[in-house]
Amino acid sequence: MTQFYKECVIDSPVWIGAKSKNDQYRLKCLDIVNNFNSENIRKVYITDYVFLETINFLLRKDSFEESNQALFNFLQSERVEIVFVDEVMLDDIKNIFEKYKNLSLTDCSIIALMKEKNIKHLFSFDSGFDKVKDIVRRENV
Repeated sequence: MTQFYKECVIDSPVWIGAKSKNDQYRLKCLDIVNNFNSENIRKVYITDYVFLETINFLLRKDSFEESNQALFNFLQSERVEIVFVDEVMLDDIKNIFEKYKNLSLTDCSIIALMKEKNIKHLFSFDSGFDKVKDIVRRENV
């Protein structure tokens, strides 16, 4: 049974995997994105780091068309909110980065965003998030 999510964060590999035909998690990624498209996931927050990582990866590894379509989809969707890292969030990211030494800056931006917006659910395949208190990492809807 599919669960309904009022709001969550979706990590860049999920967006990328839904577009990349050779991704090892493609079916799971498509399921997550399809649940977003069918509004079982109502609102998604991403940081500008996730946004940039997704678009740049698709441009390098897939095609301009795929990256441009993803760019258009992010910018046109009223249910995706891109949160831009400001000085306050950057300071929080730095502290998180120092605490979780094996997480990327993008991962730390996700944690800071989830803390700022009080969001519990994250769709990601990165088990590094499992160490972070108050985050429920999901690989399936």
